[in-house]
Amino acid sequence: MTALPASAEVLTLDEMIVTANRAASPLASAVGTVQIIDEETIANSSGASLTDLLEENAVGFFSQWSGGQTSINIRGVNTDGQGKDFKSGVLVLMNGRRAGTANLSKLSLDQVQRIEIIRGPASVAYGSQAMGGVINILTKSGRTVDGGSASITYGSSDLGRIASEYGGDFGGVKAYAGVSGMHRGDIDAGDGGGKQRNTEVNHRGALAAFGFDLPENRTLDLTLRTDGVYDTGFPGSSWDLDNNEDRFNQSFDLAFNGGVPLANADLSAQLYGFRDIDDFRWGSEVGGYDSDANRRELRALGMRLTPRFTLAEGTALAFGLDTEYSQLRNARFRVANSGSTSSQTPPYDNNQDDLLLGGYAELTQAYDENRGEVRVGGRYTRDQLSLESTPYLNLGADADTEQTFTGGTYSIGTTYRALPWMKLRTSLATGFRAPTATELAGEFASVLTPNAVTYGNPDLKAETNRQYEIGFTVTPPHSFIDVALFDNTIDNRISSVVTDTNGTATSNDDTSRYVNSSGDARIRGIEVQAQYDAAPVLGLKDQRLSFAANGGYNFMMKENGAANASGYGKYRDKVQNMYEYQAAFRATYGQSGTWDTTLSAVLHGTSYYNTEESLTTETNTQTVHKKDPFWVFGMRANWYVMDGLSLFGGVDNIFDINEHPKFVALHEDDCIGKGGNGGCGNSIAGRNFFIGAKATF
Repeated sequence: MTALPASAEVLTLDEMIVTANRAASPLASAVGTVQIIDEETIANSSGASLTDLLEENAVGFFSQWSGGQTSINIRGVNTDGQGKDFKSGVLVLMNGRRAGTANLSKLSLDQVQRIEIIRGPASVAYGSQAMGGVINILTKSGRTVDGGSASITYGSSDLGRIASEYGGDFGGVKAYAGVSGMHRGDIDAGDGGGKQRNTEVNHRGALAAFGFDLPENRTLDLTLRTDGVYDTGFPGSSWDLDNNEDRFNQSFDLAFNGGVPLANADLSAQLYGFRDIDDFRWGSEVGGYDSDANRRELRALGMRLTPRFTLAEGTALAFGLDTEYSQLRNARFRVANSGSTSSQTPPYDNNQDDLLLGGYAELTQAYDENRGEVRVGGRYTRDQLSLESTPYLNLGADADTEQTFTGGTYSIGTTYRALPWMKLRTSLATGFRAPTATELAGEFASVLTPNAVTYGNPDLKAETNRQYEIGFTVTPPHSFIDVALFDNTIDNRISSVVTDTNGTATSNDDTSRYVNSSGDARIRGIEVQAQYDAAPVLGLKDQRLSFAANGGYNFMMKENGAANASGYGKYRDKVQNMYEYQAAFRATYGQSGTWDTTLSAVLHGTSYYNTEESLTTETNTQTVHKKDPFWVFGMRANWYVMDGLSLFGGVDNIFDINEHPKFVALHEDDCIGKGGNGGCGNSIAGRNFFIGAKATF
């Protein structure tokens, strides 16, 4: 790590972002809420994955089942519990294109330059799965890195982490290469929790990038990468000690940016491909099976074209064409405790092929001498889905194996720069998520309940949402404050409910079926981002004193439909797996070029969860619980020993809190889940220390 500047940099309205409109444009023109996590924040994070980093910055609700599996909720919209992006409502991008996974725990912080988060529906620009928002991970390249570095970290729970990178201009080619690896053993829970067995994580990643400058200010960039966790423990809610898994993501993208000859236009074009694999080696002796192996592989090849035309001064028109072909393939094989292999069941997901075509247009009109902008956009998407032969699944002769979903989305918004340092904004946007082959025609049993089958529903409709938002951004000297007030309504939410043989919701049968919720979910909230560089205001020369805060309060999170039909208790009408409120604070003080220290605090607010665990303290296992809030504090210090060498160290969870944002049964000596499904519970890591060194050259 290089020395931090004496004066911290805070965001300005002229800060360039690429995610909101699929091309570089100033923050002042964004009609929705944008959250940016910069290189310095990433470099100072002690997190083991991108999940940890985003949680430290209060991006949303993150539910980690293990060190390699997580789900996300932004403004009431969830990703899939295992991070399957084709079944998720928050879209994760890698350099502006579909990443192929929404499981951020399989992705490391290394080789990441910057992260941009769009809150709320972004389906006009990005299509299906962008209902709740977009998380765009922008990787390092020879354009952003000049020189090399190598670092090593050691810490609690046998933590070992190494990373090395080098980038620069090599004879006109801007090249970059980075590699990283991490091992962390079984973690300890907080106070009174003890060792949580089978929570080991092993990560490996590498990235290579090549940039070429073409005539007429055009550029061509190629990025190759691989990232994932291997031989990583997954105790699950059954607390099985021999479950482990590999989860990794590999991709390439080739991007062109520049002017179009003979036309007053700029063009962004991208060709990409990815391969995302989840290889589960699970089992549940409690469920009667010694092993239950499931492998899921998603491959895709796609292209994105975005030409932008300047029609007149202050008037621009952008078009977008997206096409992608993907294949999802699954395999599953289980072995009973007796050694028998006679009883097999289909994998968790059906095999499917998808051919996606999407087109959008956005008109931008400036007004009042370019102080304001109006943006109006619309998109049409056609998703042709083919159900393919799936092991142990009999679709039947009359099954509809070809389905096509079409949908239109729109957005309209305006910004007004009332003062050079003040922007007002308002917007209306819609989003959608098409059903998957599994939701349409699935027939699978989980590893824990081998006799309880979940069936698909060929009559499912796409999930949709509509969001209103107003907000403002102010950037007076040395400060940044952004406030957003939103109202998000989600319709046709897809979930599985326990039913009887007639398809009626009940709690007394082993059958489940995917359904659309009979009513909507309504989420209203306020979100705040703030940064303040206090050193120049206080006249602290050659010193650093800065503060940052992010947070939100969802004062309405009402489930009006049957999405929680299998839930019980007085909280069953609450939207689950999201916070009522959350916050993250960070304060940094230091001497320029010598040392600095950062104190962080993360508030995990009240949330609601249908336990999915057989808790001994209740008669109904589907009771929706209210999770109480808790704080987690951390500290990090950097000492810049000499030019090119720094030492660092810190402690996470300073007060050794034994909690978890989601799970009710915690890992503790006298846990409420002892002896049943839920084992001895799940907790976040307790107090842990780390030290390290970094050399730059």
